[in-house]
Amino acid sequence: MKLAFPDDDTLSVSALTGLAAAPQRPLRIALAGYGHVGQALAARLAGDPAYRIVSILVRDTARPRAFAPPVPLTASVDHFLYPEADVLVDVLSCHKTGAALASRCLAMGVHAVSASKRAVSTRYEALTGAARAGAAKLLYGAAVGGAAPVLETVAAARQVSPVVEVAGILNGTVNYLLDRLARGCPFEAALVDARLAGFAEEDPSEDLTGADAAAKLRLIAIEAFGPEAAAGLKVETETLDAAKAAAIAASGERWVQLARLRRTAEGLEARVTLARAANVRALPALPDEWNGAAVTTEDGRVFRCLGRGAGGAPTSEAIVADLVRVRAAIAAGGA
Repeated sequence: MKLAFPDDDTLSVSALTGLAAAPQRPLRIALAGYGHVGQALAARLAGDPAYRIVSILVRDTARPRAFAPPVPLTASVDHFLYPEADVLVDVLSCHKTGAALASRCLAMGVHAVSASKRAVSTRYEALTGAARAGAAKLLYGAAVGGAAPVLETVAAARQVSPVVEVAGILNGTVNYLLDRLARGCPFEAALVDARLAGFAEEDPSEDLTGADAAAKLRLIAIEAFGPEAAAGLKVETETLDAAKAAAIAASGERWVQLARLRRTAEGLEARVTLARAANVRALPALPDEWNGAAVTTEDGRVFRCLGRGAGGAPTSEAIVADLVRVRAAIAAGGA
């Protein structure tokens, strides 16, 4: 059985009638997606009495999975949403479907935790509006940085002094590729390795073009400067293609994909570029799939975070951190 994902963001609200507004323990999770991240999350939560996965939505129920699902898989949105759940966890590759599910769940008072930077960055106003309407929480720490708590670091810095700049290595796949190039590995072979390690999708264009890092920069801009200041933010990007990879390899130097967001007198300036690591003073040349960020505030302080930025395990840890926040909100008696 295969699921035909919608091309727009319309999902029947009536499909959500089974979702419960009143929380219970353990925290009941409707898990949308069961690829590398979904399976890693299921493995991470297995045996933990504080959490229970009650339904899992996938595109193809017949595809083999490395980690056996705790409940039967379904390709039907109606079946997925029928069991009562306290929180939706979105780890789908289809950002339109993820945004549609999150919007409807939030409006019905079901919390949502998303690892999809595209879903949140492209539908931010709609999702936050639905969260307000349903008095529910929308959390997306896993959408930026994986195990590197980038958004949390930006929020902490902002509490101290206004943010003036954020520099980051925000795409674990590209960092892995650039690290391999510096070690003499051919580009195509490095890409194969990244796929086998679960860092790269079959189609890695979002990573290589800088679109993935650009979407993350938009979420960082919202956290650092607010939704109004970040509205309509344009991000210049540079693509890592075979020709550029050959030039980087020939240079004999370590390069990074640098995402930079700055506040200027004219507004916000955002770029994703390929840069020599030696020229990046804010961050070290992180190994493998690691991510990191350096947040500079108006008073000259610099706040940094580092962590593994790609793969199932790091992303699942970031999701669990958001689930802990959901549990805390429920325990406090509100969203």
